[in-house]
Amino acid sequence: MATIIEKFVAYIKSNDSLSIFFKRAVYNYRYKPNSQIVSIQNIENCKVNIVQKLFDRGEFKNYFPKIFNKDELYNEVLTPEVSLYQFNNAYIDINSSSILLKENLVTFRTKDERFNEGFIKFHNNKHAKIEKKAEIEELNEGLFLGGNGSWNWFHFLIEIIPKLTLFKEQYTNILFVNQIILKIPSMKRILDVLVENKFEIKYLSSEKTYFIKELYYINDFNHVQFNRFDKLITSDGTFYNAEITRNFSNLVSEKLLIKDNLPDKIFLYRKNTHRVAENQDRILEFLKDFGFVAVCLEELSIDEQASYFRTAKFIIGITGAAWSNMLFCRNQPKAICFVPDNAEEFTAFSNLAKIFRVDFYAQLYKNDGAHTNSNFIINFEKFVELFNYVNGK
Repeated sequence: MATIIEKFVAYIKSNDSLSIFFKRAVYNYRYKPNSQIVSIQNIENCKVNIVQKLFDRGEFKNYFPKIFNKDELYNEVLTPEVSLYQFNNAYIDINSSSILLKENLVTFRTKDERFNEGFIKFHNNKHAKIEKKAEIEELNEGLFLGGNGSWNWFHFLIEIIPKLTLFKEQYTNILFVNQIILKIPSMKRILDVLVENKFEIKYLSSEKTYFIKELYYINDFNHVQFNRFDKLITSDGTFYNAEITRNFSNLVSEKLLIKDNLPDKIFLYRKNTHRVAENQDRILEFLKDFGFVAVCLEELSIDEQASYFRTAKFIIGITGAAWSNMLFCRNQPKAICFVPDNAEEFTAFSNLAKIFRVDFYAQLYKNDGAHTNSNFIINFEKFVELFNYVNGK
């Protein structure tokens, strides 16, 4: 009997003439309780779930990194309405930004964005395959502060945790965050200074699926595509809310222990990590003659990191999540960021630079396609030319 069912399921999956609804019914019957195929629903269409409108739709100028001897480019992007939503009887995975409601997966996505994280195994434009974890824990209520990249410094600092500044305890005093925060001191510190005993924090495990009776959710006002179907690195889908981002920066900066009298010319030195240039020591030696010092951010507390960026008047380094700390810049610094040539259109940091008045330039380096690889070389002669230009402005 089992063999017959397997053959029948295989036939259903391979036959394009059958409707998706019939396929989904057969698939869900065969693989439940932990797997199902569901329809994708845009969160912007969930108007009945809005409990508070926070920001209107708008327009955003999406700036590309400035390249020496080229015109500065940007494109204009429509940004979504930002609202606080309430969903009842929802399933969540702390590593996914999507919400499962019976046969619908509620999410936000931009063109060609791939979001198969957490319990989403794969998806197309209309449907997704969900696999709930073996252990499902039931919780009563809370505000969701997890999602795609919630373990990553940029996505946590820029996209996720600023949502807390828009939320009022009148709805719930419980926050759902990624358990990995307990292992990353910088994330834990930012969370603690914002919470200030006003909220109860529940650290959710990526090994579980959670069933939430009353889930509160704020859609993205800062957004950078986490992944794409074509695996390209582009400007598509990037937008920011400058007002919220500045307010968040001011609030956090007031609560951190900021140090004074630090060097104001810093080179973001990388070691014991990925994306390390073979000749970064040569670049550092050149910069020392101009008063630059090497700063290894991974060795510093977030208070110290924020202090360096707040003081900085010139920042140079290889692209990476550390550039998220431009959020703390206050001295209108100059900046040169080394970027792989397949990420020339990546606008996450160039837009953050605009918000915090950083004169941000990119120098491209040749790359084999994997932007996280090390053992690349920065063109030293071109760097010197770019540095002399930016330094002389």
